[in-house]
Amino acid sequence: MPNSLKKLRIFAASPSDVTNERAKLETVVDSLKPMADYLGLTLEVIDWRLVVPDAGRPQQIIFDQLTPTSWDIFIGILWHRFGTPPGAKDKTGKDYLSGTEEEFKTAYELWKQFGKPRMVLYRCTRALPFDVDPDQLKNVRAFFRLIEDVKGDYPTLYQAFETTESFEKLVHRNLQNLLVEYGDELKKPIKYVEQVAKKKFPNSLPRRQAFFGRYKEMDIVMRALNPDDRTWGVLVDGIGGIGKSAIAIEAAYRAKESGLFEAFVFVTAKQDILDPNGVRKLNPSVYTLDEFLNESARALGEHGIVKLPLPEKRRGLIEILRSTRTLIVYDNLETLSKEEQEGIADFLREIPQGCKAIITSRRRGGEGGLWLRVERLDWEAARDIIENEMARDEALANKLSRYIVRWRNLYDETNGSPLALMHILGLMRIRAALTFDDALNMLRQNQDTDLLKFIFQEAKKELTENDKLALSALSFFNPSATFDAWIKVADLSKTSLETTIDRLSTLSLVDILAGEERYTFHPLTRAFVRDDFLSDSIFAQKTGLRFAQYWTEYAKRYCSGDEKNDSAILLEGANLDEAAKWLMDFSEWCDLNEKVAEGKKLQSLASAIWDQLSLIDYWKRSITIEHDK
Repeated sequence: MPNSLKKLRIFAASPSDVTNERAKLETVVDSLKPMADYLGLTLEVIDWRLVVPDAGRPQQIIFDQLTPTSWDIFIGILWHRFGTPPGAKDKTGKDYLSGTEEEFKTAYELWKQFGKPRMVLYRCTRALPFDVDPDQLKNVRAFFRLIEDVKGDYPTLYQAFETTESFEKLVHRNLQNLLVEYGDELKKPIKYVEQVAKKKFPNSLPRRQAFFGRYKEMDIVMRALNPDDRTWGVLVDGIGGIGKSAIAIEAAYRAKESGLFEAFVFVTAKQDILDPNGVRKLNPSVYTLDEFLNESARALGEHGIVKLPLPEKRRGLIEILRSTRTLIVYDNLETLSKEEQEGIADFLREIPQGCKAIITSRRRGGEGGLWLRVERLDWEAARDIIENEMARDEALANKLSRYIVRWRNLYDETNGSPLALMHILGLMRIRAALTFDDALNMLRQNQDTDLLKFIFQEAKKELTENDKLALSALSFFNPSATFDAWIKVADLSKTSLETTIDRLSTLSLVDILAGEERYTFHPLTRAFVRDDFLSDSIFAQKTGLRFAQYWTEYAKRYCSGDEKNDSAILLEGANLDEAAKWLMDFSEWCDLNEKVAEGKKLQSLASAIWDQLSLIDYWKRSITIEHDK
């Protein structure tokens, strides 16, 4: 090899049935680049996919753009397909049966004349698929008979392989030996002794962070990752900022420590991040199933798979996973379309035994995996977070150390959201003038619009008008609503509300209380709904009036004085109080607008409802006194 050579071009010829092996070739070449760098060489794998489309005979276009005289190594891979006739004849006047055959014979003739390219051929011997094309198989067998004829025109030594993994080892050894030869020619000898090196398994997990609490949730996730569990893994869902990603990452590290997996793949579709300065845009590279698979292949070091069409890419990645126990973590899937999420769920159902996955999303789904909905963080874990943040920042510690007995107030106002708690602590850290009481007031009055925007902006994109009506109505109830009460206040049909509940539950916006047939949502969701959907005062008043009217009728029904109705009043005491408070505020609004005809009508209605609700207070007091005796 002349000293002027800087690039080593490897031409790959292979039909569509060996795309996995074709992808592995690029992986092998990537792994040999350090050796090539030492020799001053650049390794480049080329094939027809690099060609710019043009008019004319396809194979000739390939030859025009990827000139055969520039090939340094020819690698052919065949199994049961031979390819499509290219419309040309060989030197004997016989039609070529495929582009692969024309490429091989062209390379062979050049080798005979110039000793270049080096000819490396591989034959796959694994079991044939059930839908094999007999004519294609016949052509493959005829080709190998041709090159096995030592007295023929194209005698060539080839090597056989059965699995993709065995092909990888074979081609790695062969190309490595060729580089050793080139090193000798370049007078840059490589002292190489073949040995089985310890395989370095890939790991693309983000940095591990401090983790607090979540003992029950972590037990569920780790149980799903156990090889004996018959699922592909676990879907972790919940509203934004509740700690889904933190659980997934911590579980992955615990699985690594336990030796459950060899390789770890982490891919996120997160588009925004919340820090004390506001919502900051990220630039994720994944929006589709295809891109998730691309990032997974890169994380596993299988760069060749990235270039394959989606169906082959999917099959290729599954094949790679068969040889390595891998944990896949797909984060923030709610930013993808429903169709793309379903595509990822289908892919996960196909991952080989020994591999598992964790996916996080604000959308429930992923049949075949365990489902975990993440709720509020417990107080003990929240307290640990506060103490950890104080240990990291002296100024924050000085602010909080005087209010130890009131730390629980911060927890209560953030409603157990780790993100909300960390965010308010971050604001206190960077804003010197923000006192403990100022921070509490921000939370109580929902002044931190960045927090609500970050948590709910993705879910909001998917909401229908019925969804918004239902959420607006539910925001009046405290702490929860029955289906009958909710349908009256939302003013929706039974079918519409049932459909809406399914959607809102799937989006982690509504919780169905087990065994009670009641509905509620996280207080941060209530704050978001009231801040966003109820900003229209007329709409809010109409919804509020339906809420008050429902409880007025409820009062008429159960305030009869019969002791058997006492439990009904006590059961809905909180909602009755909410109705009373709303009517008080509404009456004040009517007083301010009494000169307006519409205001007078509303004031009259409010007065009538208030008369009924005053009875509720009387009966509640009576019941309480009776129960205290």
